[in-house]
Amino acid sequence: MMDKLRMTRNEYHAHKQKCVSRIWDQNDSYSMVDYMQEDEKIEIVPLDFFAYPQIKEDTAKYINAVFDKEDTDKNGNYMLRGFIGDSLEKWYRDKEKLHCNYAPYGFYYSGFGFNDEEMLIYTWCEGDTTLTLFNDRETYQKEREATEKWFDEN
Repeated sequence: MMDKLRMTRNEYHAHKQKCVSRIWDQNDSYSMVDYMQEDEKIEIVPLDFFAYPQIKEDTAKYINAVFDKEDTDKNGNYMLRGFIGDSLEKWYRDKEKLHCNYAPYGFYYSGFGFNDEEMLIYTWCEGDTTLTLFNDRETYQKEREATEKWFDEN
């Protein structure tokens, strides 16, 4: 059995973008079949939740399975990105698995949810999802209030 190539989420995205470019390169024999089989060769390194000890094991497991890109939000907070597409089923599953309470004015096109115990803010818009993690209660509360205000005004 071949050892898998270990990559971070962001390295994985960069790798897959290169693979897509190879498909369109007329001088490269790399095909869509090769692209589809690429994931069998790769292991995405699990996220380290050491800085977020309040995140429960089942939540961490779900985050590792669903969110596939690391980023920061506009205020520099650690954030993960994912995609649910046009799937109400996936949206409900995220809600349950992340233990979020949803704002009463959230709706299918876009919205948000909170997990006060684990200090998570979950947002979605047109299938794109973000999950912002916090390890400081004051920062979490400030960002939660700002998110609620933004959705209230828009």
